[in-house]
Amino acid sequence: MKICVFGADGRTGVEVVNYAKKQGYKVVAFVYSESSNKYFSNDIEIKKGDVIDYNSVLEAVRGSDTIVSVIGHIKNSDPLMQTKGIKNIVKAMEESGVKRVLSLTGTGARVENDKPSLVDRILNFFVSIVDPERIRDGIEHVKVIRKSNLDWTVVRVLKLSKSESEADEYKLTDGGPAELQTSRKKVAKVLVDLINDKKYIGKLPVISG
Repeated sequence: MKICVFGADGRTGVEVVNYAKKQGYKVVAFVYSESSNKYFSNDIEIKKGDVIDYNSVLEAVRGSDTIVSVIGHIKNSDPLMQTKGIKNIVKAMEESGVKRVLSLTGTGARVENDKPSLVDRILNFFVSIVDPERIRDGIEHVKVIRKSNLDWTVVRVLKLSKSESEADEYKLTDGGPAELQTSRKKVAKVLVDLINDKKYIGKLPVISG
């Protein structure tokens, strides 16, 4: 099975690519930066492009079986980069006949029956004041995915940590509460493990403590 990872040269994306490769998947790393080759072994297929550019997205999607999106904001990036990017990904998947997609976003993208903790509410409140576009982008990107006819899963996390420890176990819930800090290695494991897990198709699980 071939997996295409969008946002592969971000800190979370690098972990997803490397974990997927360890699990025996063929991996296409869609990267933005010319210098991204240093993060990956020679057997990783690199596709350089901008997720806002539909043609480069389409080229990366073609021939893949599953798409994983860990698109993140960088300095001076489009405020709605995640939303615009996922629109291109969804369109390219539908054009190419690819069905399975997994995406990562924050717990600020609420759904009915969520059970956020007080800390979750406070942190997302401050983010909505300091960087409201970030919350809006996550919410709008979820709307795009939910309107598609794809086999989608959106994994939600409260806060990414700098921990380098390996993630052996994790807990997913339908609505939280989310664990306070989640390592990127754990996120990578969750996303890759869920590729063949039909339980969460059409759902937005939360990584919980």
